[in-house]
Amino acid sequence: MSTILNFKVSVIMPSFNSSKHIREAVYSVLNQSYSGLELLIIDAGSTDGTVALIKQFSVDDKRVKYINNVDDDGPAHARQVGIQKCDGDYIAFLDADDIWLPDKTKKQLNSMQDNKITFSYTGYRTIDEDGENLSCPILMRDSYNLKQALVGRGIGILTIMIEKSLLNDEIIQTRSDFAEDYLWWLLILKEGHIAKLINLDGARYRKTKYSRSKN
Repeated sequence: MSTILNFKVSVIMPSFNSSKHIREAVYSVLNQSYSGLELLIIDAGSTDGTVALIKQFSVDDKRVKYINNVDDDGPAHARQVGIQKCDGDYIAFLDADDIWLPDKTKKQLNSMQDNKITFSYTGYRTIDEDGENLSCPILMRDSYNLKQALVGRGIGILTIMIEKSLLNDEIIQTRSDFAEDYLWWLLILKEGHIAKLINLDGARYRKTKYSRSKN
């Protein structure tokens, strides 16, 4: 197994009026068994107490960074801002109402290092508003090239870990009226990269009625 302690993982979390679930999301990152990470929370001007929570998180744990995204233009734009401001070797994503399982970062990063993978994703389950499981682990392909990714959207953004070097400015500044972040994955795959599955049940995707990033 590779030594991964020298690698930093930047976790990008868009938020907007997320006070109901953001504590659980944030703690699922901070309590990872791999501690070499930073959490950038990019807030779109919340008015429900979310900002006060984020500021308290940043006081309690210096790995948390609050970014006031005054020109917010949706979750993909928030992720773009986070990517531009982070300084990790790898980037991962988590929405403010989803959660990670405790060993996701460590096991995913270890597998990427051991197998020389630059772009990976894991399995996950769906949960309801109260955190109860709604599904068995979502079945995933072993890998995605460009053609396969064009046929079906099977990569859950909450499971992705990717080398930061793949997300260059040209890619993340590419805009679309629909699924901007998925377009980024397509552009990366177009360059010849392959997204690989890490066989791990790593995250929980919360199905909510009003989430911006799932709409």
